[in-house]
Amino acid sequence: MTARSMDIPSSATAHLYLREDRIRQSYEAMMLAWRTLNADCESLLREKGLGPAHHRILFLAVAHPGITPTALLNSLGITKQSLGRALGDLRERKLLVQEEDRHDRRRRPLRLTEAGEALERQLFLMIREVMTRAYREAGMTAVEGFRRVLTPLQEPVGSSVP
Repeated sequence: MTARSMDIPSSATAHLYLREDRIRQSYEAMMLAWRTLNADCESLLREKGLGPAHHRILFLAVAHPGITPTALLNSLGITKQSLGRALGDLRERKLLVQEEDRHDRRRRPLRLTEAGEALERQLFLMIREVMTRAYREAGMTAVEGFRRVLTPLQEPVGSSVP
């Protein structure tokens, strides 16, 4: 069998990846990968008295400078009360500040402080190390396929995906 023929599924194997057992295996793999990706981060966060919600807020604040609490609510799918508590913790620890938008006083963009940026960078470097190792092992084609699988999985919570 040539490499080219292995890339094109036959009619007999075309939908084997859609079988329940394969989907369960994939979901389990994602759960275990998430645990591995965040193991070192969780330890550091615990030392700082922070948790996973704080980590996600720090990450999104770097990825989307000036993100608003409303945008965070939409991205994280958590309650307003949970977000408020986590933002309060981050402000109290001087890791994040909430500013007033000069053009629209209703908008309250978030920005990490130097300490917040340093903590987020430290957490990200832990994740980057694990992902870089996995990406190198899997190769470029697999990484691109992985991204194509993750993209439709990022639909907002509660949306109906066919």
